[in-house]
Parts: sequence; structure tokens; C-alpha cells
Amino acid sequence: MDQTRLVRVVATRIEPDGTMLRRVVDSAGRSDGKEWEDLATRALIASPPYRPVPGRPVYHVSIDDHVFLVAEQDLTGPLRDLATAVLEKGDEV
Repeated sequence: MDQTRLVRVVATRIEPDGTMLRRVVDSAGRSDGKEWEDLATRALIASPPYRPVPGRPVYHVSIDDHVFLVAEQDLTGPLRDLATAVLEKGDEV
């Protein structure tokens, strides 16, 4: 039997002027929930540094109880894939 781990991901892109785009994905009850759970699991492996650059966006990504603050230039790999997907396909908060 395939075990799934329910996950809730909130991604926020904060622009230099303070405007924000925030979306959420909750894998419970979604037909594609397993794919979100797999992506979130891969993203948890990364722990990029927080090195903001003036005039560039920063990201706040929470995966259940894990929180990442990441400057745009350091948002790479599975965490970038997850944040991008949530901001594109997630529900409004």
C-alpha cells in the first residue's frame, strides 16, 4: 500500500516595493496530492542561505512546520520548483 503524507505548502513572493503574491496548496483531497507531497519532500532537503539583495524579491515558503526565507537568487532546485508551482497553481490565501 502506498503511504502518503499530507502536506500544506504556502509560498509568498515579496517584491521590493512590499507587494506580495501568496498562494497555498493543501494535498488533502487533491487528485494530484501525491505529486505535491513528493515535491515537498524533495524541497525539505534544501536549506538555502538567506542573503537578500536590495531591489530583488524574496520568498517565504512554509512546508507544514518548516519555514524557508530565501532571496530570489538563492531559490534553486526542488525548493524553487515547489515555490514556483504553488505560486502558479495554488489557491489564494
